Amino acid sequence: MTIKKVAVLGSGIMGRAIAGHLAGCGIPSLLLDLKTETSKQALELLAKSKPALMYDNADIRMITPGNFDDDMSKIADCDWIVEAVVERLDIKESIYSKVEKYLKPHQIISSNTSGIDLKDLTNGRSELFKKRFLITHFFNPVRYMKLLEIVAGPETDADVVKTIAAFGENVLGKGIVYAKDTPNFVANRIGVQGMMAAIHAVVNKGWGIEVVDQVMGTPTARPKSAMFRTADIVGIDTLAHVADNNVKGCPNDEDLKLFELPDYVKEMIQKKWLGDKTGQGFYKKTKTPEGKTEILVLDPKSMDYRPQQKIKTDSLGAARNIDNPAERLAAVVWGSDEASEIAWYLISSSIVYSANRIPEIANDILNVDRAMRWGFNWDLGPFEIWDALGVAKVCEKLKAEGRAIPKIVQQLLDKGLSSFYQEKAGVVSYFDQNAGAYKAIPEPKNVIILKSLVERNKTVAKNDSASVIDLGDGVFNVQFHAKMNAIDDGIIEMLNRGMDEAEKNGVGVVVANDGPNFCVGANLMLVFLECQQQNWSRIDDIAKAFQNVNQRMSYGKVPVVVAPHQMALGGGCEVILGGTHVHAAAETYMGLVEVGVGLIPAGGGCKNMLLHNEEKQLAKHNPKNDVWMAPKDGGPFPKVSAAFQTIMMAQVATSAKEAKRMGYLRKSDAISVNADQRIYDAKQDVLAMSKNFTPREMVDIQLPGVGGKMALVNALRGFVAQGLATEYDAVIGEKLAHILTGGDRPETHMATQQHILDLEREAFLSLCGMEKTQARIQNMLMKGKPLRN
Repeated sequence: MTIKKVAVLGSGIMGRAIAGHLAGCGIPSLLLDLKTETSKQALELLAKSKPALMYDNADIRMITPGNFDDDMSKIADCDWIVEAVVERLDIKESIYSKVEKYLKPHQIISSNTSGIDLKDLTNGRSELFKKRFLITHFFNPVRYMKLLEIVAGPETDADVVKTIAAFGENVLGKGIVYAKDTPNFVANRIGVQGMMAAIHAVVNKGWGIEVVDQVMGTPTARPKSAMFRTADIVGIDTLAHVADNNVKGCPNDEDLKLFELPDYVKEMIQKKWLGDKTGQGFYKKTKTPEGKTEILVLDPKSMDYRPQQKIKTDSLGAARNIDNPAERLAAVVWGSDEASEIAWYLISSSIVYSANRIPEIANDILNVDRAMRWGFNWDLGPFEIWDALGVAKVCEKLKAEGRAIPKIVQQLLDKGLSSFYQEKAGVVSYFDQNAGAYKAIPEPKNVIILKSLVERNKTVAKNDSASVIDLGDGVFNVQFHAKMNAIDDGIIEMLNRGMDEAEKNGVGVVVANDGPNFCVGANLMLVFLECQQQNWSRIDDIAKAFQNVNQRMSYGKVPVVVAPHQMALGGGCEVILGGTHVHAAAETYMGLVEVGVGLIPAGGGCKNMLLHNEEKQLAKHNPKNDVWMAPKDGGPFPKVSAAFQTIMMAQVATSAKEAKRMGYLRKSDAISVNADQRIYDAKQDVLAMSKNFTPREMVDIQLPGVGGKMALVNALRGFVAQGLATEYDAVIGEKLAHILTGGDRPETHMATQQHILDLEREAFLSLCGMEKTQARIQNMLMKGKPLRN
């Protein structure tokens, strides 16, 4: 069955977000509520949401608003019906009664409930309804959260589960977790237990709320928002609702008391201190007498807000220098200071509780670990944490504290095994408690895991910064693995090596990696040190080598497909611009941001933005004009103006779709909603392109000359006069204008690409020698923030 159209019933926070994500993935939907006006208002809120819930707001046109009374019959034209109304069983039952009047045998109906049992939702419904019904629990915000929990009932058709799982994974880009019909399913059951443990601990142990967050964030392989900041984002009333589900639905839960709200949280709810939505919760943002923003923290005993305190310990200090999340977590937990005490207390509580939930909430540890990584953004799932800390070592401490060892953990140890996961020859297996043995995790056919290929000895070449990996079928992948994947001469070397291999022994190249981000830019520390030593020729050599490799990717003998994901800034963006083709993850945030450190793009970024914007202008060309770029088309200036604005304002696209609109990506470039599939998809692009591949023709670029430059400079001076730019911004801007308009040529002319590249390097070197640029670079390196000097 193919899902081509969806009906979303309920236009609240989750309903409109689901409809918005469907639209971003190319799926039209019907969005119904009590009144059509309510649905229309939901679309307005969707367009204004921050962070953006849509890849591109233009896709809102794919959502048709309506109401339950007048438009319910239209669901007959939909393949999937998603109920997302308020969490009240009586209201859901009323909606289902209306749905059943139009339900067809091929349709699928699901609920986005976060905690109501499936057996209660289907009670009294028809046989057809029960066969076509399941729970599809999306996490908020729908666009960004990978997790989709699926709960099937005993009467749910197997093809319904299979269809939704495939659609969720391949079309919506979700990670599927199969949960059982138990309160709060998997992620919320475990995640909220951990949050409630922290909420009680700040009273029982006397730890400060902000102190717990400083420990239970990045240092312990959790997101920066940690415990209490996450609660403020989610909403303390929402957290209380989920906890109450557990109290009512799990009378035999060993941590039942933990899910009961302490008095101070009850008082917070009574006072409407619910977190971000009411302006205060565990934290409160205020202004100091000097007008500076200050974030205060709640004292649970006095119920007053106070300034935050910093915790400094040896274990946290050690963790800052450890990139590997498992090693970082172990450094904190096995330390011997206050942070270690906090970490052990809360982490051990969580992993013991998680182990006791198998097989109650899920059939295996894999679904539990995926739920926490995808739904709560943990770096490691509970059973991965057991492995990171050492199963035997954890058990030894639990026994010393008089705590029971979970059944599945004891089973593992009794089998003579020491970890829940093992990896052999690139194949990862997990401990299956039913078999009492390891079970291989199947690799999807449309996913390429680079780490697995490395384990199978598929590395062709490697240095400290990058590797060339054989993907098979004559396709080679260039993977960056420098710190932050920052561009340096090692990466340039491997890009060239990858193309060498493809030209001699294959058909093409993919440029992609498995890191948190594609590439955050050039190696600024290297640039700064060379500037300090005035090694101008060395800087020029690196810039020229970077330009050359990007030109080779653009115009070489084999196709080069770049497959970025997450952040792709500065030099990383220039690598993308240099590719023959791009197959980006939908969540790709790319931009030429060099101005923020007092520089301009010098790896072909300026030149390629001119070409991309020319391509966009060409698409608008009036065919009645005999000559492209004739006066009626605006001449050569529009593409220059567009490129100047994008680069000078350091604009960053917040999605791959937006990157197309901004000119970073071409209309012909492709997007994978599921980031896990992008390398496979890019490989397929290479194979398709290689069948009849003809290298691109290197074309000259028409530029406006000095007249265009003066127009840009005059605009810059206006910004400075209004206080919108500094004098030094104008210095950088004039150099950028000089490049984009072709240098000192007085009139409109055709410029070679090499001429523009030479202008890029000349401006880059000039700026490197300026004190204020060096100050901007140093500030970014030391503080991680741009300096406006």
